[in-house]
Amino acid sequence: MTEHTGYWAPGCPAGAHDDPAHVRDHFDPLSPDLTRGRYVRVAGAMAAGCPVTRTDGFSDGEREGIWTVSGYAELQEVHRQEDATFSAFPVLLQHFGNTRPMIPMESDPPLHRQYKQIIAPLLSRSVQAGKEPAYRAIARDLVDRFAGRGRCELFGELCNPMTAHALMDALGVPAPDRERLADLAVALVRGRAEGGTQADAIYEYFTGLAAAKRREPADDLVSALTTATVDGRPLTEEEILDYCVILLPAGFETTASSMSFVFLLLAEHPELQDELRAAPERIPDALEELMRLATPTRSHTRTVLADTEIGGQRLRAGERVYLNWAGANHDPRTFDRPEELDVDRRPNRHMAYGFGPHLCVGMHMARAELKVAVEEVLAALDDIAVEDPAAVVEEIGTTWALTHLPLTFTPRR
Repeated sequence: MTEHTGYWAPGCPAGAHDDPAHVRDHFDPLSPDLTRGRYVRVAGAMAAGCPVTRTDGFSDGEREGIWTVSGYAELQEVHRQEDATFSAFPVLLQHFGNTRPMIPMESDPPLHRQYKQIIAPLLSRSVQAGKEPAYRAIARDLVDRFAGRGRCELFGELCNPMTAHALMDALGVPAPDRERLADLAVALVRGRAEGGTQADAIYEYFTGLAAAKRREPADDLVSALTTATVDGRPLTEEEILDYCVILLPAGFETTASSMSFVFLLLAEHPELQDELRAAPERIPDALEELMRLATPTRSHTRTVLADTEIGGQRLRAGERVYLNWAGANHDPRTFDRPEELDVDRRPNRHMAYGFGPHLCVGMHMARAELKVAVEEVLAALDDIAVEDPAAVVEEIGTTWALTHLPLTFTPRR
């Protein structure tokens, strides 16, 4: 295998996961052997060699084994059958412990579409484009705090606080409560919830916030939930809380995680930094390719409702399915040279934000924040590089993140 001096090193050995037979039967999507980009390499090999396979590398404590669908076309077929054949509950490999579905992420028809439409207008492409000046003010303030030092820990100093601040504004969360809520959300997503403790605390907080928004509604997501209707009736208290418990982590933690990988890849591709500084209009396309390459949100899961066939394999009611979007984004049958970073890739119909009815409702917000963050960092910093690849900390979970990303740079302003 090739020697790598940087952190992103898909070609590095991945232990037992380098054996196609082992991967076919025993793929473990939470294996520490799959950090540093090795996950996407292995997932791409699965897309090509075993696009639909039953693996026992992860057990949820109730069922032994799970179907892993890694092929692009095969995942499209799963998503096309979602309304009739697959349930989104539970949606995560590492279940939060909630007994009711989180809305709309774990909702099924006929209510799923109605639930999404409640917040979709506030998260639309046009509305989020109008939010860019506010996101820019947040990013510029954070970058200016460390730009003169010549080094920073980017996740803690930019990625996490920027996305948390933007999401708390969108939810209408008062400033004194934001740090605690952000900590709860990260613990929930990182699989550190014990007996649903974090979910319960989030439910309790939003019970109070929803009551406050009913008394004094504002232009925010929680206010929208308190005044919304589905099937001609107002949302129940339980529906509002189930919505809020997923809006919190999904709304900022996933974007912070994505941002960390974007800046890692930029730091390890100095020529791309120069290209994007010279032509900032290319940043949106570059971000799509960086998201395809890294795919920070690697998967969700589905539960089979009725026997069906995907990719020549018979899936039976009650079985769980792991939607391996990283595999789809590295499927050589769909993407030419999928292991290469090509910001001019056309077409680039990646699945980094999911696919089908459950396509991420917050993707325009995420794209707007990522675009602004990259623009501000490239404008303020030159020669961005990883200070010490051995010091990078990569956390494994539903969404993968670089929670410690030390960078060096030369200030530009």
